[in-house]
Amino acid sequence: MQKKLIALAIAAAFSAPAFADNSNVSLYGKAFLNFEHVTNDMKNPGSANRVQTNASRFGLKGGEDLGDGMKAFYQYEVQVDADGDGAASATKNGGFGNGTRNTGVGLQGAFGQVIYGNWDTPYKTARNAIELFDNTTVFSAINLMGRANGAAGKNYNTRKNSALAYVSPAIGPVGVTLAYSPDEAPVAPANKHVTSLAATLNMDGGIYAALAYEIRNDASVTTTKDTAMRLVGKYTLGDMWFGAAIERLKVNTTLTANYTQSNMELAGQYKMGPSNIGLSYAKAGKTSVDKTGASQVSLRYGYNFSKRTEVFAAYALLKNDAVNTAVAGSGGTYGFSAGTAYGTAAGSKSTAIGLGMIHSF
Repeated sequence: MQKKLIALAIAAAFSAPAFADNSNVSLYGKAFLNFEHVTNDMKNPGSANRVQTNASRFGLKGGEDLGDGMKAFYQYEVQVDADGDGAASATKNGGFGNGTRNTGVGLQGAFGQVIYGNWDTPYKTARNAIELFDNTTVFSAINLMGRANGAAGKNYNTRKNSALAYVSPAIGPVGVTLAYSPDEAPVAPANKHVTSLAATLNMDGGIYAALAYEIRNDASVTTTKDTAMRLVGKYTLGDMWFGAAIERLKVNTTLTANYTQSNMELAGQYKMGPSNIGLSYAKAGKTSVDKTGASQVSLRYGYNFSKRTEVFAAYALLKNDAVNTAVAGSGGTYGFSAGTAYGTAAGSKSTAIGLGMIHSF
C-alpha cells in the first residue's frame, strides 16, 4: 500500500499545473558504478575492495522560446551517492545532494549563450574529447592531467561556482568559450578571481582541436597569477579515434619564484560493433624539483547492450617517480582520481582493476 501511495504522489506531482505549463522539461541522469580492487605497494594494508559510485547523477533541464530567435534555458544537476558512502546528509536524502554538478540559467540567441551558475571551466572541458572514463573513475588520468605537484598540489580540472560564462556562436568550425568566477568575499590585498577560456575547432573529416588558457589571480601567492595552458587534438577515422593533450602549468611559490610543469596524455579507442577498446597513457612532469612526476596507463573494454546501457572492465597502473636521496623533495606523490586515495607516497606504485555498469536515462 505504501509503494502505491508513493507512486500516486509522484504521478500527481508531475501532472500538476506547474508542470503542465512546462512541457519541455526533461529529466535525465546516469547510474555509473563499478566494483574494483585497488593496491599500493607502500600502504598497509596493501589492497582493498570497494564499490564506487563515480559520477552517478540526476538532473532536469528545459527552456522557453522567447521569440525573435531568443531562448531562456536552465539546468539543475546533482551528483547522486549511489553506493551509500557519501556524506550523512546526502545518504539521508536518498543519495541526492552529494555535490552540485553543472547547474545554472542562461539566455541564448544569435549572439551565442550567456550562462550564470556552477559550471565546468572551459579549461577542463577542452580535454573531454579524449577522456575515456568520464573524468570520474580511478582509471581516468585526470589526476595527472591538469594537476601540479601531486595529490596535494594545484588542480585545474574544476567546476567553478558563482560563474558567468559566454559561449560564442560557431564561426565556421571555430567556437570560443569564456568563463569568469569572481572572489565574492575578497580579503585585501587578495582577490582570488579566475578567468578561463578555450577556443575549439571542429572540422569535417573528424578533426577536433582545442586551445585553453586559465588565469588564477592570487591563487598561491598574493599579487601573483598562476596560469595554465592546454592544447588538445583528436582525429576520428571510421570506428577509431586517437588523441593527445599537452599542457604547461605555472605555479608561484613566492613573490619572485615559481615553477612550471609540463604534462601530456595520449588516448585512443576502437569500436567493433557493440564492443569498444580504449587505451590511455598520461605523464605528469616534474615541478622545480627533479623526479617529482608520475605516469599512468589505463585500459578499458566496454560492451554496449543498447545506446543507454554498457558494462565495462578496466585496469590502471600508476607509478610515482622514485625518491632520489641526493635531491631533497624528490619523489612523485600522485594518486588515483576517484574515491579515497589508495596510496600517494613518493615512489609508490598503485594498481586498480574493476568491473562496472553504466545506465543513462
